[in-house]
Amino acid sequence: MHCSYTPEQLCLAELNTLIEPNDYACNGLLQLMSPAELVRLIRREDHVPGGLAAALAEVLGQGASGSRTMSLPVALTRWRKRLGFSNPLDALDRISALNGGLLTPTDAAWPAQLDELGLGKPLCLWWRTRRPQLLAVQEAQRCISIVGSRDSSDYGHQITYELARKLALRGFTIVSGGAYGIDASAHRAALSAVDLEAPSYPTITILAGGADKPYPAGNETLLGQIIDTGLLLSEVPPGTAPTRFRFLNRNRLIAAISRLTLVTEARHRSGALNTASHAVDLGRDVAAVPGSVYSPNSAGTHRLLAAGTAALVTSAADVLELIGVPSEPTPPAPETVDVQDARPTDGLSKPQSMIYDVMNFVQGNVPDEISALSGIPILDTLRALSALERLGKVESNGARWRLVRRGSVSAKNAVN
Repeated sequence: MHCSYTPEQLCLAELNTLIEPNDYACNGLLQLMSPAELVRLIRREDHVPGGLAAALAEVLGQGASGSRTMSLPVALTRWRKRLGFSNPLDALDRISALNGGLLTPTDAAWPAQLDELGLGKPLCLWWRTRRPQLLAVQEAQRCISIVGSRDSSDYGHQITYELARKLALRGFTIVSGGAYGIDASAHRAALSAVDLEAPSYPTITILAGGADKPYPAGNETLLGQIIDTGLLLSEVPPGTAPTRFRFLNRNRLIAAISRLTLVTEARHRSGALNTASHAVDLGRDVAAVPGSVYSPNSAGTHRLLAAGTAALVTSAADVLELIGVPSEPTPPAPETVDVQDARPTDGLSKPQSMIYDVMNFVQGNVPDEISALSGIPILDTLRALSALERLGKVESNGARWRLVRRGSVSAKNAVN
């Protein structure tokens, strides 16, 4: 029993199974005909309408160059080879069964900023989330992409986690690619700051392969958490394997969907530099975090800074200043209370109080451990930790949490 889909979804899903992303000829033809007409043209093997080839050449001449530009006969021959393997209805059913669906350019929830890719814009987007109600209200101006190397150092992890978390606490959606290293640190930081009342996703992952089998497998738990509270996106249909050229194609989406791309740690030939290049081409802001001159892990970020491609940032405040967001005002001083009568848990909700009590006995735990010890579900634990941090009762050092004792010096503010 198939679900119900719109004609546009069916046509774009079929085109998406026949044509690789970032195909200029495809998008050029869609300026000359509807998706349904293009599907019919591809199905009519050995047929090339008169005059259409010249019209396509004119469209492509205005916005494409290099290997992505091909003649109409060559393009049709390539696409028609996949006709026997195309099953768009199966792809739609598979994504629907996984808390997902298909976004098309005419949907109200379509990220309009992706249209700035011109002939390289995606045909459609396959999505997965348990919070689909946010698709239509996610603001493009609240997205910041954070990218870097897969083999990140402890420094790279720490600075990424700190910046991503602080930006997420300011209401920004952290976008990345779901990979090991910097990507994973950025996603985890955003999840640790999740506010389920906020009208936006804490984090968005844009995959290079199909959304039905998130990659890499080693990040399966993390990607599952992103599906629970954030958003998974892919421009290729379910069942598509991630390959090197698909990773490179995917990077343009990470750059286009956000107002700024931040490279926190990257080697000299890191794919993160490819993402930064796309951001520059689109006129987006690019920022980079400096590292040790002796570390090859920061050679790529230093290259961006030396070329003037990226602005140098060392804090979340620097990032916010770069995009014109004012710093957070200093909160008013708390009312005076009698310290003899006050308890650390006064005024806290029950989950916050339970977590505070647990952390009295066990320090330096990650959220999963705190959740297990307190018996509070992980999402409620993350919300409570974020609230306690805003109250100045706990702090995080990377992925681990500890209490801030009255009269003690915060680890983040300690001076050697």
